[in-house]
Amino acid sequence: MTSPVGSTIRVRTVLAAAALGALLSGCESLPARAPSAPELQLVAAGELSLPGGCEPSSGAVYRVGYVVEPDGRVAGATSLSGAGCVQDALRSWVESFQYAPLAGPRPATIDWMAVTAARGG
Repeated sequence: MTSPVGSTIRVRTVLAAAALGALLSGCESLPARAPSAPELQLVAAGELSLPGGCEPSSGAVYRVGYVVEPDGRVAGATSLSGAGCVQDALRSWVESFQYAPLAGPRPATIDWMAVTAARGG
């Protein structure tokens, strides 16, 4: 007759081994990671210009989504952070971007935040 303590230890050992085996077999079945797309290479951009009286909100991050076409031009620039004069200026600026040619269209986003500092300090 076996002791209840010995049986409990054997059962826990078997369960732990089964769990470890399931974990390791799961690692083997993960799909291979797809190769990442080449980095976008910005070759030209116009100047970002905010109209008079247009002030970005302190600490706000402004986001623009767009598509880089195979010839490197930008298409479909859209503000993803609402409407306003800053968003309009950023969208116009992004539309001036020219990238190195790509094999196919590629979606992209850009985040922009105004950072100010006192001069000479």
